[in-house]
Order: sequence, then structure tokens, then C-alpha cells
Amino acid sequence: MTQTFKLKKGEILFEGDRIIIKDDAKKQKWIITAILFFGTIYGILTLLRYFKTGDQQALWFGLLICLLNISGLILWFLRSVRSQISLREVKSIKLNQKFSNKFLDIRLNSNRLRRVSRLDNETELEKYIETNFGTDRITVANKV
Repeated sequence: MTQTFKLKKGEILFEGDRIIIKDDAKKQKWIITAILFFGTIYGILTLLRYFKTGDQQALWFGLLICLLNISGLILWFLRSVRSQISLREVKSIKLNQKFSNKFLDIRLNSNRLRRVSRLDNETELEKYIETNFGTDRITVANKV
């Protein structure tokens, strides 16, 4: 049995014992990785400017930028962009909403996170997950 849910740009298919996600997550991951990488380079260049000029502001600003970008890169690499996920690999499914953005977090057994953003109708998806997977694997959290 195949159940399809629309995204604003893509779709989620629940097909038998797997979840198929068609979205632009790979493209987003490359773009954000590049932004964080270049931010780290900028932080390193700011630190090097401190060694050249002795400006304390350059030291603290460069350290802050480097730490934020490196921690962002580490957290970003803990995400998954797989388009096919077996249901045996799913640890939990969480529906979230931050401000007006609705998204589905699929936590895998390897503790990696697959985030599906820009959901169109989360209530239908929530009902489908509750009826087919039970309430032990779904958590609904609305954050503002």
C-alpha cells in the first residue's frame, strides 16, 4: 500500500516497509556546508589578522566565528539526506512546527536525523503515522 503526502517542493511516499522522500535536501546540504566552510575560513583569516595587527577585537571575533561555524558543521554532518529509508531503521518520527515552518523529523537508529521541511498538510500525515505506526514512535511537538 502506497500513501503519498505532498510537500511544497516534493513528496513523501510511505511504500510498504520504506519511506521514500523526494525533496531538495541534497542541494540544501551542499549549500549550507559551503556557507559554513567559507565562514570558518573567514574566521581563520580574522584570527590571522589578530597575529598581524594585535587587535583584540579581531581575536575574539575570529574565535567566535570559527567556533560557531565548526560546531555548525559538526551538527550539520549529523543529518542524513537519504531519499529512501527502511522502516526498520526508524527510531522515532516527530512532527514539529517552528513559527510558520512545518517539518517532519525522522530519527534513525544510527542517531542521524532526516528532516523533511515544508510540509503542506501535517494533520493528514500525523493521522497516517498514528494509525500505521502507533503512538510509541511518533511525537508531536509544536514549538514557537
